Amino acid sequence: MRPANNERLRFFFSLEPWGSGAARCAWRIALVTAILAAFGSALCAAPRQATLSLAAQRAATPAITDPARQIEAVRKAFDAGHNAEALRLANTFSAQQKNNAEFHTQLGVVLATNKQYKTAQLELEKANALKPDSFDILFPLAQTYIHNGKDADAELTLNRALKLQPDSPETQYLLAQIYFRQGKSSDALDLLVRAHKTSPENTDVIFLLARVSMTQNYFEDAIPLLESGIRIAPKRADLRAALGESYFMAGKDEKAIEVFKKLIEIDPSAASYSFMGLSYRHLGRFDEARKYFEAGLKKDPHNASCLFNLGYVEARQGNKARAEELFQQSLRYRPDMPEALLELANLRIDAKKYDEAAVVLRKYVKVSRDPGAGYYKLAMVERNLHQNEAAERDLSVFQTLSKNAAPGPYPYQNLFDYVGTRSNLSEHDRAEMDVKQITDEIAKHPDQPQNLYLLAEANLKLGKTADARNAVAQLDQMSKGDYRTQAGVGVLYARYRLYDDAIQHFQTALSANPDSDDVKFDLADAYFRKGLYQQALDAANQVSEQGRQDDAYLALLGDIYAHLGDTARATEIFRDAIRRNPDNDQYYLSLALVQLRGRDVDGAAATLRQGLARIPSSGKISWGLGVVSVLEGKTPQAAERLERAVNLLPEWPGSYSTLGIFYYQTGEIAKARELLARFKGSNAGGLDVNRIEQALAQAPEQPSTLNEPMPENARVQFLQMALSVADRTL
Repeated sequence: MRPANNERLRFFFSLEPWGSGAARCAWRIALVTAILAAFGSALCAAPRQATLSLAAQRAATPAITDPARQIEAVRKAFDAGHNAEALRLANTFSAQQKNNAEFHTQLGVVLATNKQYKTAQLELEKANALKPDSFDILFPLAQTYIHNGKDADAELTLNRALKLQPDSPETQYLLAQIYFRQGKSSDALDLLVRAHKTSPENTDVIFLLARVSMTQNYFEDAIPLLESGIRIAPKRADLRAALGESYFMAGKDEKAIEVFKKLIEIDPSAASYSFMGLSYRHLGRFDEARKYFEAGLKKDPHNASCLFNLGYVEARQGNKARAEELFQQSLRYRPDMPEALLELANLRIDAKKYDEAAVVLRKYVKVSRDPGAGYYKLAMVERNLHQNEAAERDLSVFQTLSKNAAPGPYPYQNLFDYVGTRSNLSEHDRAEMDVKQITDEIAKHPDQPQNLYLLAEANLKLGKTADARNAVAQLDQMSKGDYRTQAGVGVLYARYRLYDDAIQHFQTALSANPDSDDVKFDLADAYFRKGLYQQALDAANQVSEQGRQDDAYLALLGDIYAHLGDTARATEIFRDAIRRNPDNDQYYLSLALVQLRGRDVDGAAATLRQGLARIPSSGKISWGLGVVSVLEGKTPQAAERLERAVNLLPEWPGSYSTLGIFYYQTGEIAKARELLARFKGSNAGGLDVNRIEQALAQAPEQPSTLNEPMPENARVQFLQMALSVADRTL
């Protein structure tokens, strides 16, 4: 028997204990291997004189000019524990080898090996700017982005790397990790199945493929996969923990306990004891569960899972004061732990502390993957507080969520064979398959709102806007306008640039929940994208003081002021954003665009050069500098920079559009046609290809003016076009 309400085992999985360690180990090994391969014969130098001070050594050492010896000097400084000296050498040598892409790559690898990820990123970006289409640069660059918490940049970079080496399992694995963190399970599965086919004994791939499958309740499919991984790597604790969870969720309790016992033998950590305790807790054997949770806390007194589950046992045995203390401790170490928030709210409700319960429940519904119960409890609490409008609003959300099928483990589905077949289809054919499957599911279960949302999303992917609107109309009727669904649909429409539909749904959501800063921000952004700048400002001004501290809000506000002509406020906002986030290329470009709107070309050039010094491989900054070069009359330099922008940011349709118009204006029609062919072969979208082809076909032959300054009126026209491109595509 499974627990009541299909209560699932909560393992509070984190890559920290095992998975990321293995990945980091593999990453370090890969980097060291690359260095040794590159410098095999060069890595032989006399040991330093231990009796000399670092300053004396520096003065006594002759200047090193050979690139291989420079890399070796940096590496040896790191090996000796002199990190500051290693970084000084790295900066000096980097400046000396500023046009050597291979040197910047190797130096970046050495820096990353020694956990200097920000400096490594800068070196690899320098290499990428010099040599944009190299897998050997893109792959380690993406890894530094991941270490620096820049998943969006890593995603773009890994996709470029995959175009160069489509069957690289390491690249597929890293990109799948990002998709998994973003909640894109289907995309992650596609990549991992392909990676597993290419590299069937890669246990990192096996583990992540199993984890993604488990989050979708395919536990039976995960079991044989995890068993194969354990045969390859019997000492990997993360594989055994996942196997134990899968056994339990598939109803195989004794096998789960057997696996967890072996796990404790291999890795007697707090996490391992927590897994065993959870098994006994769900079986209702609280005394045995307590023993394991207490053993886990002896290993790690701060383990949130052990603290929470011990509190759960105390609460069920009537020790509410002790339970509350343990729940509070677990939240101290993991503030967004949904299970602890819900249990703490239950204690607050039992004590009739409704104000405190409401605060906890509002946080719970934001962080929980399955917030339905939280909305119901919140509605009941709000009724007790005589907040009747809020209670009706949250009860409406609960009613919508409760119509969806309760999640539960699926029987064995041959999931990986299905995903493998699906991944061989084109993106269009996959979307068509999704529409058919969702339509079939709706025919079987016409009362489940989530299927209508998925149908609308699939139709939007196919460009079938009318069909998507029809699905949304049914969803609106079924959900009775609850604000959570309305806001979610608004975000979906905005993603596909259907701003009128998005605005309508955001307004409905805001009328139901006028205190939501998220909805106010989304509404302001939709107005801005629609070109309704005063309405955007009015909506943005409704955001609370706390919400106004958010970087995304401030960036939007700066853009709104810029388009309303309030250059001073916009400039102040973006300068402050650059001070707080000096490695965000969008802020440099936003400030430069404000300056260009004010005809301050010199100021824009200075801003962009400042950004380029920190982010040398930024396609956005190269694009901005290309626009500046046109305005300065430096047409050949503009061509070089705009071409570089396309190479560095091939996913952005704005870079193609700007360069195409530049070629058109300078009489380079053949190059414009070549660029359009390249665009058609990329994954970028957003341009009317047929219309551009017709314009190029009708273009009269004229001599090239690529080496001449553009006429003044043509420069003004080009600037207006560039500003329009930025508004529509950034």
